[in-house]
Amino acid sequence: MPRVLTIAPSSPFLPTLARALLDGGLVEGFAPRGDLFALSGATVFLPTRRAGRAFAEALRTELGGGAILLPKIVPLGDVDEDALAFSEDASPLAAPHGIAPVHRRIILANLIGRWRDALAEGEGRAAVAAGPAATFALADALAHLFDDFTTAGVDLAALKAIVPEEHDCYFEVSLEFVRLVRRHFSAYLAEAGLVEPAVRRDALVAAEAARLTSLGAGAGPVIAAGSTGSLPATARLLRAISRLPLGCVVLPGLDLALDAASFALLTDPGGGAPDHPQFGLARLLGTLEVTRADVAQIGRPAQSERDLLIGEALRPAETSDLWSTLSERLPSQDADAAMAGVTVIAADDPREEALAIALVLRDALETPGATAALVTPDRDLARRVTGELARFGVAIDDSAGIPLAETSAGRLARLMVEAVADDLAPVALFALLSHPLARLGLAEEDKAEALAALEIDALRGPRPEGGIAGLRAALAARGEPGAAPAERLARARDLVARLDTALAPLLALDPARETALSTLIAAHAAAFAALAGPLDAAAEDPGEAALAAVFAEMGDVAGDGPALTLADYAQTLVALLSDRMVRPRGGASQRLAILGPIEARLLSPDRVVLGSLVERTWPTLGETDPWLSRPMRAALGLDLPERRIGLAAHDFAQGCGAREVVLTYPAKVAGTQSVVSRFVQRLQTVAGTARWEAARARGDRWRRAAARLDAAPPVPRVPRPAPAPPLHLRPRRLSVTEVETFLRDPYSIFARRVLGLEMLDPLDAAPGGAERGSALHAAVGAFAHDYPEALPENAFEELLAYGREAFRPLEAFPAEHALWWTRFERVAAYLVDFEYRRRAGLRHVHAEVGGALEIPLTTGPFFLTGRADRIEARDDGRLNILDFKTGTAPSAKQALSLSPQLPLEAAMAARGAFKGVPKAEVADLLYVELKGGAVAGAERPIVAKGRTTTEVADEKLVGLMGLLEAFEDERQGYRSLAAPQWKGRFGAYDHLARVKEWGLAGEDGE
Repeated sequence: MPRVLTIAPSSPFLPTLARALLDGGLVEGFAPRGDLFALSGATVFLPTRRAGRAFAEALRTELGGGAILLPKIVPLGDVDEDALAFSEDASPLAAPHGIAPVHRRIILANLIGRWRDALAEGEGRAAVAAGPAATFALADALAHLFDDFTTAGVDLAALKAIVPEEHDCYFEVSLEFVRLVRRHFSAYLAEAGLVEPAVRRDALVAAEAARLTSLGAGAGPVIAAGSTGSLPATARLLRAISRLPLGCVVLPGLDLALDAASFALLTDPGGGAPDHPQFGLARLLGTLEVTRADVAQIGRPAQSERDLLIGEALRPAETSDLWSTLSERLPSQDADAAMAGVTVIAADDPREEALAIALVLRDALETPGATAALVTPDRDLARRVTGELARFGVAIDDSAGIPLAETSAGRLARLMVEAVADDLAPVALFALLSHPLARLGLAEEDKAEALAALEIDALRGPRPEGGIAGLRAALAARGEPGAAPAERLARARDLVARLDTALAPLLALDPARETALSTLIAAHAAAFAALAGPLDAAAEDPGEAALAAVFAEMGDVAGDGPALTLADYAQTLVALLSDRMVRPRGGASQRLAILGPIEARLLSPDRVVLGSLVERTWPTLGETDPWLSRPMRAALGLDLPERRIGLAAHDFAQGCGAREVVLTYPAKVAGTQSVVSRFVQRLQTVAGTARWEAARARGDRWRRAAARLDAAPPVPRVPRPAPAPPLHLRPRRLSVTEVETFLRDPYSIFARRVLGLEMLDPLDAAPGGAERGSALHAAVGAFAHDYPEALPENAFEELLAYGREAFRPLEAFPAEHALWWTRFERVAAYLVDFEYRRRAGLRHVHAEVGGALEIPLTTGPFFLTGRADRIEARDDGRLNILDFKTGTAPSAKQALSLSPQLPLEAAMAARGAFKGVPKAEVADLLYVELKGGAVAGAERPIVAKGRTTTEVADEKLVGLMGLLEAFEDERQGYRSLAAPQWKGRFGAYDHLARVKEWGLAGEDGE
């Protein structure tokens, strides 16, 4: 008679198993508690390696903590039974070996890419996702499909039996491809002496089952515990173990209380209930050829009422009408006891959920020896909780680890290729050089100084030309006399030289051409070694060790991969690294853990948090198979998505068996309303309103604590700043354009001229209005300077020639250059007409002329400087002053008040302050808008009714002198936003002035 037992969800599985093994409760006649040498003769199969380690600890604890001889503990799978990693010494089978996962991915991705390229437009090509990331996703889906074929025993003959005409036209194309690849891939494996990983797995399991059967009693006590037998091969192994003379199978959480009619529905041939938590166990009982009545329970359930309540909540939908008689099976007091240890946290959003969970886990550490775990399939939630716990200085053991692509070594590997593929564009290059592992043979402090120099002199502002040559050209331009300090430039140049040497293997590749994958990987590995040091598979850092192993694996099989451009290789690398998980070593609390639902099945923390209980997360809704439709999968006998729901339900039921259970879910995810998990909704229904509200009230306590954690006491509002530096630090020189800033926002003058702060350009800044204005002013100024009196015969063509030279630096930005050059052509046509009209009454034109006017103050001279776009010497001896604007010019009213640039230039000209311009009265002040739009240009004269230009100029100069005299008093501060032009305006220095703080609710009624 097969020996099959079960442990209830609320019983701590591994401690119960250890106690039963030692006391003879598993194998009749085998009770090694008094004979510890006998224990080493037993074999225990468990689903995961982590469960194996925990079981060893449970045995040690049960025996008092001393040294013991452990039984042979064999993992049936590593984390997930779908990725079985059977112990090699459990079977004599050593060959054929399974193909490495990365090898299979590369081959299938290559085939998929070639297939898509071969498809004609009308044959479904548009339906096949393009790009490396999508191609590898399709390759992974195809690999999983092949594993499903092996698991279900599907061969090519079954594929041929499917009639394509009965399905969507895309699936007709995809099915033909699946048939083709399956046939040729199998032939490739046979030639290479390899097999599919699932074939290898099933062969190992079958060989082990045969070995144990042949040994019989000679195999010694053999126990298989915790497996649900979701894989047919595993189920067959469990069947063999259950029939051994000293064999035993222990099932996790078989529901012995569910009524027989409901249990029979689970495996009913007419449909069954694959989404039920007991479906897998019910099917396994059939394989074991036992009935539920044959299964005995070991250990006493710690929460029998809870087990019954969860079983009722998740009963088959067809018998949910029995909820009306639940009180007969679960009296009110038992239902109260079942829900007493349940807490429900209905968070507003994922952030609140994560913070509340972090507090729940942190609180467990206050109880000596207590353990707690977050169980969730949501990796985003796991990362959030890890970050929130870091606020308390608590590191948590995350069993899943992090993707290799997100480790320090993995990020550097990605950044290298991305930077080279992007032709060393500033943002990508800065990210690469900022990485701490990108040492380039420099000490950390020296590298930081060199990077800062390169950033300022080459990476900020408009993008330099591509590649190393572009960086050197940008630094050469900065090397002009007075442009940048020589020492800073030397550091930047040395960094570029080191970078050139390190990245030479990748830079030697043509980014526009496809290169063999083996060449790309070899160049990448060589560049990584030059940049950060050689990779070592035995490195102490787990990320570096994993990256070294991946490079070695990829290098061995790259010959079967596709040829790629550098840009495609950069995307491919992310796909190749993201599925490799890396676990950090040490440093985490041994009492707290983040577990995946499958890994948590057999572990029994004192407090369990089941997180992210929303639809599409728990349970995860199965994604549509891109290769076979649902009817196709059903016809082949493959598992449908509902099977995953049943496994998720079983994990939920197991998790609810803990002494303290916390159920959490966010009301919104990514800004949209979420749907609470069907498991939670069912539990809420059977628990009843009063009990559920009590559980939510317990959860609201944690929500309030989370809210208080981030709450800050009210603080007085920051007053508007008005720093008053000593007189000797105050500027003694301002330009006419800075006077408007001085009037409107004195704080900006303080920040720029007293503190010496200059706003840096953004990295890789696209040219904007400033660059366009500079180019236009350069062209117009050079033209007027070279033709100060008479215009050339071909004035329009000459002006365009000046424009081409001025706009040449913008050719690196084709879109902006095309738009702005078109506008300049319109402006040029307008300006030529403008010049012919104005030159009639002029003697000479002074272009881009600078000057300075000394203003005597009580503490010494002050200099007003300016650079006039254009000063016209009239035939009558007077002057006109013009200023060209590529945007909107100030109105006459603004120019006569807070925008006094032209009146002040007139005051300077009247006093002979401009170089080469004789002192004379100023007749006219004129702004000329040169927008180049529908209206190419327009004149905006400054007219003061009933007053002359000289009177306005003198008034503005006197006003400026009065303002300067006021700032000769040390008590006068540089007030922030004294008279801003625009409400809500935020300038370069407003963050230093904390404008958004003191101006949030206004000040003095403003």
